[in-house]
Amino acid sequence: MASLPKEPLDDPKKQSFWMPGNYVRTVHRTDQSFQACNDIMACFMERAKVEKQYAQQLSQWSSKWKSIIDSRPLYGSLMRAWQCFFTSTERLSALHSSISASLTTEERERVKTWQKETFPKKLFCGFKESYDNKTSFSRAQKPWSKKLKKLEKVRVAYHKSCQREQAALDRERQANDNPELSEEKKLKLAEAKERARDRYEKVLEDLTSYTPRYMEEMEAIFDESQEEERKRISFLKQVFLSIHRHLDITNNESVKAVYSELHQTLMSIDEQDDLKWWKNNQGPGMPTDWPKIQEW
Repeated sequence: MASLPKEPLDDPKKQSFWMPGNYVRTVHRTDQSFQACNDIMACFMERAKVEKQYAQQLSQWSSKWKSIIDSRPLYGSLMRAWQCFFTSTERLSALHSSISASLTTEERERVKTWQKETFPKKLFCGFKESYDNKTSFSRAQKPWSKKLKKLEKVRVAYHKSCQREQAALDRERQANDNPELSEEKKLKLAEAKERARDRYEKVLEDLTSYTPRYMEEMEAIFDESQEEERKRISFLKQVFLSIHRHLDITNNESVKAVYSELHQTLMSIDEQDDLKWWKNNQGPGMPTDWPKIQEW
């Protein structure tokens, strides 16, 4: 890829889009947009990995503690409430596994397919859009740039003639009896300066008259590039919204159901019912075969 023009950062006029070669920033935008898509997907593939690991850890936590609580002394509705945490966790684990799968398959494949369709490549020339934009910008700018170089050349020539004339006048002031500076020579210097200025003005007039056409062609190419970039931004906006939909569990009906059922189970803890159960199964309410005389 071509490098950006190396101009002083403190000279905005030289950094202008209209100056020779500065259109490459717009050309490079295509490559940068493609790379941005890769970066976005790499970012959310890491998130998918995090979601998968979280789902696995939730499942491991649930399995471990489900086996432990069987030997703990809770009972009744309190035990059912504790067990409900594990049921809820298993459902959440499945949900986060689903989020991971959605990011990995649905979104990644969607972006990869879009990249393939949106960024066609040209053999040995990178992306077709970059090549076409660079070619079009270069073609549109070439005549104006050529005139600008010509203007710079005659500007330098004019300034040199001014310097020569001024140097001669300075020498004359320093030594009025200088035999080398005749009236004829002064006249020739003045005429040379005027010819250089006339040439400078004509070239500038030619450049100025061509500038509107140059601007029109460059803007037309730039507007086409802007439209392609608008489409890319719009697509990536939809991708972000879709990823948000996968990740935003606050509005997920499955999550709401998990925590709603868990809350209902917790609210159903009934200390009186549990005490009654304990009394009937572990206390005075247990059926007892009281001792009595047994005949031989």
